[in-house]
Amino acid sequence: MIELPDVERMIDAFAGYATGKTVSAVLIDNEESVDIDPELTEEKIQGHAIDSVERHGRFVVVRFRSGANLVFHMGNDGRIFLESQTTPPDEDSRIRLQFAAGRELRFAAPADEGEIHLVDGEDFSGLGTFERLGLDPLSEEFTSAVFVKLASAKPRTSLKGVLMNQEIVAGIGNEYADEICFQAGYRPDLKVKDMTVEQLERVHTYLRRVLRRATLHWQAAHADPGWLINRRAPGSDCPRCSSSLKSMSVSGRKTYLCPRCQRVA
Repeated sequence: MIELPDVERMIDAFAGYATGKTVSAVLIDNEESVDIDPELTEEKIQGHAIDSVERHGRFVVVRFRSGANLVFHMGNDGRIFLESQTTPPDEDSRIRLQFAAGRELRFAAPADEGEIHLVDGEDFSGLGTFERLGLDPLSEEFTSAVFVKLASAKPRTSLKGVLMNQEIVAGIGNEYADEICFQAGYRPDLKVKDMTVEQLERVHTYLRRVLRRATLHWQAAHADPGWLINRRAPGSDCPRCSSSLKSMSVSGRKTYLCPRCQRVA
């Protein structure tokens, strides 16, 4: 499953090249899966330059100087990337934005994954999942006080369930939720009602720390022998105490934890 740091890496790979460049053509490879107005696309996208690229959770927003925005939801397996125009699109290709220099920005996702929306202006209402998204966990607005308040409103929810609730905090999926719980030292199946304010504040600290490191230093994080995310396999040992890791289902997802390092509150 694609999570916030993965989306950030995708953006880093193309934003520097694409920002400021004019889209010379818009090619739709899968008309059934791309629900955007052709007339608005021709008027506001084709022939207009990309002004900026932003991320919110697992969404990518490509802003144009015309005032229009293309909103991409990565889903679980979506990809947005640069490619040469001479390379044939794969079977999952949805849309391609071509540049005059011979490259193009592509969005690809399996048939039942991902979303593309064209928004003219700043009114993003009516976009379903995007409209209901919680705060981006790396934004300045996502303070410990805000997190405690949001989490406390779900007292019977597990800690992992809160972390993965996209209406509370945007962009955290299965693996990083486990990593945050491991780094903070709490079991992912711990109910919020059984946690103190100080413990939730600790979760917020490690939430920001884990996501910031994975975003800025993805390769180093995924090679760190002290990270649980690199031990997610049956029979693996805890990277801290060498005890056998335990797997269980939490919030309907396969979850890894160390029963010794992660205790009840």
